[in-house]
Amino acid sequence: MTVDTAVFFHAHPDDEAIFTGGTMMALAEAGVGVTLVFATGGELGGDDPQMASIRRTETEWSAGVLGVTDVRWLGFRDSGMTLPPRAGSPQEGTDQSAEGFANQNVASAAAALGRVLDDVGAGCVVGYDEVGIYGHPDHVAVHRVAHAAATLVGCPTVYEATVDREYLHFVESHLVEEAHRSVDLGLVNSMLGTPSVEIDLTVEVAAQLARKRAAMAAHSSQVPAHSSAMRLARADFGDVYGLEWYRRSGPRSLLDGLSSARAGW
Repeated sequence: MTVDTAVFFHAHPDDEAIFTGGTMMALAEAGVGVTLVFATGGELGGDDPQMASIRRTETEWSAGVLGVTDVRWLGFRDSGMTLPPRAGSPQEGTDQSAEGFANQNVASAAAALGRVLDDVGAGCVVGYDEVGIYGHPDHVAVHRVAHAAATLVGCPTVYEATVDREYLHFVESHLVEEAHRSVDLGLVNSMLGTPSVEIDLTVEVAAQLARKRAAMAAHSSQVPAHSSAMRLARADFGDVYGLEWYRRSGPRSLLDGLSSARAGW
């Protein structure tokens, strides 16, 4: 067990490659331990009844490309792309995804993640920003659970994966922008990502970019060959996916040690 381990906590398979794939590779290349944890199996990511199995297989391929050998699953259910009814509303208790991760007790979910943090001796945990990057209810839950788990076990630093809202105005469309338009925004902040001035760390992943693209392509049920990301020319793909952004709560930690990392942008 070592405190030189970064735990990346993601909502669904494919999130790891899109938002943090380059960072995970850079850490592994630098000799830092990387543990990848998924809250759900992404069961609702398509109509195939074997979707959970498909997405696990895709994750094995993606993790292999990323150089990650420690992959863990908390076993919660995918909540889908809509939020549960607001507490106290007439619709409360009618949600079809009541077993979904977004509806779970934060303390219980944090205890499950906390056991992983303890097991690997995590020096930091990576979750999402407070709007879950783009408003998906499972992503918002990741934010809450990551912070609660870190507090529970005394993990000093939480990084929040995000996107630079202003930077994305100047490049080709990012998959997260398409996902943002697909989410039921009736109960969530309609803003995407984080303003540039509030980003604590930008990691340049040019050296990892070809493998990041391959890791994204491994999730072909979610990022098929005809998707906007996979159709991008090499230079345009680098413009859109060659940077990974984070907010930080707590002291500087493992991600700040990457040679390509810079504060802000």
